[in-house]
Amino acid sequence: MSKIHLPKLPKSSKTLINALAESSPLTQKQLILKVGMPAKTVRYALKRLSEESVITQIPNLEDMRSIYYTLNPDLSPMELDAHIESARELVSAST
Repeated sequence: MSKIHLPKLPKSSKTLINALAESSPLTQKQLILKVGMPAKTVRYALKRLSEESVITQIPNLEDMRSIYYTLNPDLSPMELDAHIESARELVSAST
């Protein structure tokens, strides 16, 4: 089995991957509350995850001012599992 090459992501992005793996979809505000990081940090992490196509955005039909974020369902299961495992290792190492 070949090893999946993951993009280098900041700790904040991996924290969001872990949060989205636990419960998804979430809005930016929900993510901020869930992970306890500053809004600016969460925005940057979401930007990096979007650039690497790790997450996707879903319109919030109840409130068009906000967007739901979820892990990208178009990623291969192996790649998605590798991202989640990497994020969980980071979270468990910091606790």
